[in-house]
Amino acid sequence: MSVSLENEIPAAGSRPAAFRPARHQTSVPEEQLLNSADAGILIHRVGQLKYEFREEGLDFSSELVELINSKQAGYISIFHFEELFGTHNRLHWLLHLKRPDDYARMLDMVDHSDTWRDVSQRNRLPRKGGGNWERMFVEGSMSETIICPQHGLSAHDEHDEHDDHDHSGDTFQPAAFHQTTLPAERLLNSVNSALTVHRTFRVPYALREEARVFAFEWCGYVNKALEGELTAFLYEEMWGQQDTLHLLLHAASLDVYHRLLELERGDQGLRALRASQRLPESAGGAVWHNTLIEGSQRDTLWVPVHRRTGTEGGRTAGAEDSRSGTEGIRTADAEGTKP
Repeated sequence: MSVSLENEIPAAGSRPAAFRPARHQTSVPEEQLLNSADAGILIHRVGQLKYEFREEGLDFSSELVELINSKQAGYISIFHFEELFGTHNRLHWLLHLKRPDDYARMLDMVDHSDTWRDVSQRNRLPRKGGGNWERMFVEGSMSETIICPQHGLSAHDEHDEHDDHDHSGDTFQPAAFHQTTLPAERLLNSVNSALTVHRTFRVPYALREEARVFAFEWCGYVNKALEGELTAFLYEEMWGQQDTLHLLLHAASLDVYHRLLELERGDQGLRALRASQRLPESAGGAVWHNTLIEGSQRDTLWVPVHRRTGTEGGRTAGAEDSRSGTEGIRTADAEGTKP
């Protein structure tokens, strides 16, 4: 069971609606979707849309998300996001898999599915010179990063049935929900949250273990302090730049993210965690800021993309999305987002 963040479209003059969670991007029931809490491996794909083709690009992406989710339910789930504050028209896709070999199912679709071929090759630009996605995105802007839930750290003791010390589950790495003892219904994730902060940072080789432990403990503290409103999970690049860590901070609203900032500024428990020694003085000593490479931390705020769609001959007809006009930047009051 997941935290419910239903957001109805408000009547005129009523309080504004929050960003709708990514689960609304697909017709697949939520219980059949993989998310950042239960997936064993995640693929983060980024692409830069050209201004001229924003509408067509969002329609293409929305169709692709629905196709993959409906055809790969239980194996692969994908959702798309855009930066609320950052680079305009930069799209982010998060693919959730149990295991790396599940990606072969995607390749089989690419090679053999007529529906995939229609979605990716149909002429979507009949009045703009013709073409499909290959014209919509800036050349060279597509990139992928593979991240996995941080292994070797668990919020459960070594005798707990959920512990990951002897991982034998159906995921490549122990899923991120192992990182907390909170019940599943109190966790937010990539499917049920209104927004996500993607935080990346690099850590020194000499302090790689200490950095992971601090990030793990920071997530645990924040998850309990903001239980049911924000959930943080820790991941690392399994293939990519050595010792680059990723946090996904799933929040119910922008107000909750503001409370996180206040927590970091004034909470005594979090101050104590930051001040705690990561190495003994005899080994040179280290506190939290020593575990980060200076200037490497980067935060990007994602909101789920939503298209109000109809059908024309079985094809998606695009309408408003998460950043069109003023509707796309409204957020819910925090009182309406608690489960």
